[in-house]
Amino acid sequence: MLPEYSIINNMKSEVSANDLLKFEQIYYDNPENSVTETRVREEGLLEASKNSQKYKFKFNIETPKTKIYHQHDSHQCNIYAFLRVVKDVLRQNTDLNIGGLDLSSNYINFYDKLEKANALYNELIDADELSLELIRDKTDWYIGSFGTFHFCREIVNKYGLAPTQNMKEVDRRYNDRLVIKLLRDKIKSDAVSLLKMSSKIEKLSKKSSLMYGVYQFLAKVYGMPPTNFTFAGEDFTPLEFKNHFLGDALEDFVTVTAFDQETLLSSYAFVPNIYLNDSETILYSDHIKIKEAIIKQLISGVSVWFSAEEFLSSNYRDGILDNEAYGFSRVLDIPDLTAQQKLTLGVTTYDHAMCITGALTKNNIAEQFRVDNSFGQRGKYGGQMLMTSSFLENSVITLVINRKFLM
Repeated sequence: MLPEYSIINNMKSEVSANDLLKFEQIYYDNPENSVTETRVREEGLLEASKNSQKYKFKFNIETPKTKIYHQHDSHQCNIYAFLRVVKDVLRQNTDLNIGGLDLSSNYINFYDKLEKANALYNELIDADELSLELIRDKTDWYIGSFGTFHFCREIVNKYGLAPTQNMKEVDRRYNDRLVIKLLRDKIKSDAVSLLKMSSKIEKLSKKSSLMYGVYQFLAKVYGMPPTNFTFAGEDFTPLEFKNHFLGDALEDFVTVTAFDQETLLSSYAFVPNIYLNDSETILYSDHIKIKEAIIKQLISGVSVWFSAEEFLSSNYRDGILDNEAYGFSRVLDIPDLTAQQKLTLGVTTYDHAMCITGALTKNNIAEQFRVDNSFGQRGKYGGQMLMTSSFLENSVITLVINRKFLM
């Protein structure tokens, strides 16, 4: 006889026929609802919600233009934005031809995934009670395509940098969601072997072969990272290349936010500092001071990395980042919330990273910004976008700014 499973229904009341009749009457009592419904069905939700605003792609402060990256389906936006800043710093501190220099995002991504796997195995081995459920939850937590400027800097400090000619980028055939799913499956399957081991010493001795499994997986998918190469007639390891040209120039860059500490750490924690045993410095400031610091950094010739919620505030065809570009709240009657509430509730989430590369100022106050994206030369401005001051205040979560400009 087959086992039976009972699911308890905890609903205290159900939606009744009278409720539906009441809802329908209230709906049709407002004629605007029918008008909106027709527009949405005929034009689609985006067009029906689009606000008519005029934008002018004009800036009086700009960092030198450089190549617009194309991340394809790699979800490596945080790395490409990081490399945009690196190029500006190299332009300041070296005589390298930045216009002809490509640095491999894929190289950083390889070691990012390897370090995440290492941190995951460390936690599984240290667990008092290892179980299938713990392996599942921890693997899904650690293994993913998320990251920050800080992540990238720590990887580069440990493993160095490589030119793209020595480790090619992924192309349009790459499917990141598939790779992450299979990498999680690989690690979960391998980690089951730890369940059979009773001592931590035994588990630690197994770890090397488990990590080789990850390394092999990554090499097959991303390619083998170079251990040495020739650049400008000289031989370098990736770490020697980084130390020679970049040095410690990124160490003074810190993460800045206008969100209060409690809100940020409880909501932004899905991008945890999970590897390399280093804490990220986060400074809290208001938007006025943040904008002033952005302008100072742009004037110095260095762009500004930032993380943001852009899903509902971006018009890539027209090259616009504006939280008022679409009136979803107006069309669908969504109550407005404070920026802090939105971050806590997950209404605002970190789903993209880009670089501020220019600004339009009036009386030393920033009115709008130029942004370099990593979706290729897409849209009205060839991969660059106009970001409103309102977007920065409502949709940008963190920025990376040189400490000296925050004094």
